[in-house]
Amino acid sequence: MARRTDGGVPGGSRRSTAQTRRRRAVPAIALGAMCLGIAGLLVMLPAVSDACQPVPATSDFSAEQVADAIAPGSDVLIVGDSYTTGRGSYDDVHGWAQDLVSERQWDATINGYPGTGYVNPGRGRSSRAVYLSRIEQRAALTPDLVIVQGSQNDWLTDSATLEKTVERTLRQAEVQWPDAVVVTIGPSAPQPRAEATTGINDAVAAGASAVGVPYIDAIDGQWFTAMNSGSYAATDQQHLNDAGYLYLAGKIDAELEQLATQPDGEQCL
Repeated sequence: MARRTDGGVPGGSRRSTAQTRRRRAVPAIALGAMCLGIAGLLVMLPAVSDACQPVPATSDFSAEQVADAIAPGSDVLIVGDSYTTGRGSYDDVHGWAQDLVSERQWDATINGYPGTGYVNPGRGRSSRAVYLSRIEQRAALTPDLVIVQGSQNDWLTDSATLEKTVERTLRQAEVQWPDAVVVTIGPSAPQPRAEATTGINDAVAAGASAVGVPYIDAIDGQWFTAMNSGSYAATDQQHLNDAGYLYLAGKIDAELEQLATQPDGEQCL
């Protein structure tokens, strides 16, 4: 399965071949029995937080549309920062995106550029490197699925500005590719870096919600904790190592699968 990778250079592109890698009596006695029955029933019922609850729809896409978009062979565009590039991996160019593309057998354009974000243009300081510009530059593509990842690099941007920029960026993706499913992934740094990205996470989540784009929230899901971060963090403690990226890819894969299988208007809280 072919995989197209930008290699961290805005506007650039190169092709490479990815190999598929795989992967629940008396009244007193009667009353006591009734109490026992109720207690037993309560034990059997899942906690509210573990059950799927009807909620207002927050996404413009049906489960069926998502299922089609994530199917093997789908055309996928992934836009992100150094996590999408794979910095911290054994070769610095093999991260969660490459793992997920290989697992899902997608025909993907992986557009990762270190240091960038919705607002942050990275070291080059070029406006062409922010997510909105990079999405606009790829208008000729016809993706079934668009994934926008990040961005912990927007830590110097105030929440109101970041939220508005996220909304504008994701809305552009929806207008540009009206038949594509658009999904965004928030900051996914290991601890202790994750603690500094909660404000970013809230702003990106709010921007995605305003557009009706599904938001994959690694912080709310507690994917990276004080217990597991030591095993998943790269030597710089800012990025992930190979095991961390593989773990992140698996988490994202599970979230996409849930979006594709849960009934419309129902959400697992």
